[in-house]
Amino acid sequence: MKNKHLVLIFMSVLLLGLILRQIPWHCRETVGAPLVKLPAEDIYRIRIDRADGTELLLERTPLGWTAEQSGRTVFLHPDTAQNLLRLLTQPIPLKQLDATDRRVLNADDAPLFVHVYAERRPTLSLQIGPQLLAPNGPQTLVRFVPNKSPYRAHGALRTPFDRTLDDFRNRQILPSPLHPICRIELRRPNDSIFVWEENHHPDSAELALPPKLQFWLNSVAQLSELPFADFFDESREKERLILSAVLTSCSGQVLTLRFFALQPPDLPEDIELLLRQRIRVLPRYVLHSSINPTNYFALLDAESGDRICNGP
Repeated sequence: MKNKHLVLIFMSVLLLGLILRQIPWHCRETVGAPLVKLPAEDIYRIRIDRADGTELLLERTPLGWTAEQSGRTVFLHPDTAQNLLRLLTQPIPLKQLDATDRRVLNADDAPLFVHVYAERRPTLSLQIGPQLLAPNGPQTLVRFVPNKSPYRAHGALRTPFDRTLDDFRNRQILPSPLHPICRIELRRPNDSIFVWEENHHPDSAELALPPKLQFWLNSVAQLSELPFADFFDESREKERLILSAVLTSCSGQVLTLRFFALQPPDLPEDIELLLRQRIRVLPRYVLHSSINPTNYFALLDAESGDRICNGP
């Protein structure tokens, strides 16, 4: 009789456990919590390890936040840095994953690891998985390392952190918009100079350039979204310079564009400098703009480069 009671108790406990597993307890519901429980002002470094093996380091300095990758450093816009800190430290809805979500996270072949450094605190690490679409908006799979419990976090959290240094660099080449031009001066290394000038400073509606010059200026106006030419050897500027174009707007603003012609022997020893910019073939021309003095750009369209450098 005693054994029967033990069996009955065991079966009751087992049945109760099965029932309790089906109950949606609050600990399995969505809760609001930050990705890192730290004051934003205490965070001084964020290291992002990407799936391709590259590392992006964001660091607070006395002059502001900087981004560093592969030995190159740029300053972040203050709003960019604050947005990243806000994503890490403000409460967001979190929910433990179900079995399907766990399989998706475990199968992720491009994990993104974010390591957060703060004053007088141990380093906090996150694994950021894929972004998913949900009825109430995008969600992101995250795991708090070394805790193995993964979560669904509300919002698209992977995109802001899955970046390279180039995403923080200034790509501007021309003023936006390009103001009406009243003077164009073209200088070439053989001392040839071409100058066109409109002395009456008319309104843009009245400005009429010679057709060839208008065609040339239209080609210049198309220069945008060019890849960086980090492979270019600045010490060889003088020997590679093919054209200097000084454009003066009718309001007096001056823009200087310099074009450099490359030759196959100019291929850098470190081919990674090209591949990092997704450049498979050495471009014919490199461009520098006076409104973005710290960067050089690769003009991949050789036909466009020919039109500009050989015209008007």
